[in-house]
Amino acid sequence: MTDPVVTSPSSLAILLRVVTGIFYAILGVSLILALAIVFLSSNAFLAISNYLQIITAIAGAVVFVFLYYRYNRRDYLLYAAGAFALWGASNTVWYINIILGRRNEVFPGLIDIGMIAAIFLLSIAYQHAFPQKQVSGKLLLSVLAVAIVVPVAIILINGITPQTAMTFLYFFACGSLIITGLIRSLTEYPLILAGTLLFAIAFMIYPIRETFFLSNPYLNLIGVMVFAGFSLIVLGLIPVSWKTSTT
Repeated sequence: MTDPVVTSPSSLAILLRVVTGIFYAILGVSLILALAIVFLSSNAFLAISNYLQIITAIAGAVVFVFLYYRYNRRDYLLYAAGAFALWGASNTVWYINIILGRRNEVFPGLIDIGMIAAIFLLSIAYQHAFPQKQVSGKLLLSVLAVAIVVPVAIILINGITPQTAMTFLYFFACGSLIITGLIRSLTEYPLILAGTLLFAIAFMIYPIRETFFLSNPYLNLIGVMVFAGFSLIVLGLIPVSWKTSTT
């Protein structure tokens, strides 16, 4: 394996400032778009949200791959890149189905398997990136309770159906991601923790929206939560990756 290509500190600093500025801009757009939901039509909001989700996911994957090959050959960057790329590809297929008028057919399906796999890949990235730490058992139990009790309650009320089964898988994956993040020191990296929580909460809401509240336009805000979450994760991982590449 060849050594990472080394560039001058000033060139790297400029590059990282530019990339960081782009993702802060995306974060700012997420705030503006969230406020604009009361003015935009549901279709327009959904379109803008999905384009930004896909762009942010793919851009994040490119940043992680670039950091891996040029500066820091840590495997967590490839896992994170894989998570972002897989999610971006899955959401692209999801939105193509929406454009084709198949909104009622997208959940549940193979697209959901890709998104759930992306969530687990991000969990693996955190396991490889950060050291384990002691966390309050009550906090972990609370997250686990939400991840289990809510989907089980939905199953008890509505029975075992493809929708309720997929809802359980989403809750389990998102609960696992949050628990992994807490165990893996994300409280010491507030941007990554905030982004992870936004992303995980969005995908706890998503299956509920698709099953029960498909016509509610305000729940389209979960798309904003996703690309805002992605932006925060990238903004948190860039300095972590640069720090480890210089030590």
